[in-house]
Amino acid sequence: MLIFQTLYPALKGEACEKKKVRFRVPRFIFNFGYEFKLDVGFSENEAIYTFRGDRGILTVTFLMEGRSLTVTASWAGFGEVLMGKPLENFARGIAEAVKEFCSAKACPVLKSEESGGEVENITPETAPALIKHFALELGKDFSLEGTADDGTYLSVRVENGNLKEIRVREGMRESAIETNVPVVEIEGELFEGLPLNKRFRIKAKKS
Repeated sequence: MLIFQTLYPALKGEACEKKKVRFRVPRFIFNFGYEFKLDVGFSENEAIYTFRGDRGILTVTFLMEGRSLTVTASWAGFGEVLMGKPLENFARGIAEAVKEFCSAKACPVLKSEESGGEVENITPETAPALIKHFALELGKDFSLEGTADDGTYLSVRVENGNLKEIRVREGMRESAIETNVPVVEIEGELFEGLPLNKRFRIKAKKS
């Protein structure tokens, strides 16, 4: 069994249906796409994801030690002797994705409830973290609606893990941005120039 462990960053998911997962990783098992059955186990500080396929077993472990997260990836099966560098890239990619999602902890939510919260001073820097925060709570399909004291209206739509639309209406002026960016890859450039620097009452709805 080959193992690679990292504290830092891609798993390119193609599909996930119930407990079956299909994905490709560059140079991982010769870049073939495989389908795996997924089992997940948890303990106090650890989560273990086991992917069982026809060609072998891939195990990904997340271990929290204080404020540090260790990601360990191991492969047992076909092409095992060739898996050193691909496993390294795989583990680093997962760790980087986790790091991106953890940036959601810096989002400007002042008062959070199950269906939304109050948000103050949304900026291009904090808006991506806000959407990632709700993605952690609501999953891959959801929408956000926000209203400020001056009547400014904000809406965000996410489908299948991708940001599809941002819409802001301030008085008679309305800005609409259509895109198809994975939530984990959202950057502040999308929000430049939008009138968001105010307090919003946010409502979230899972699709």
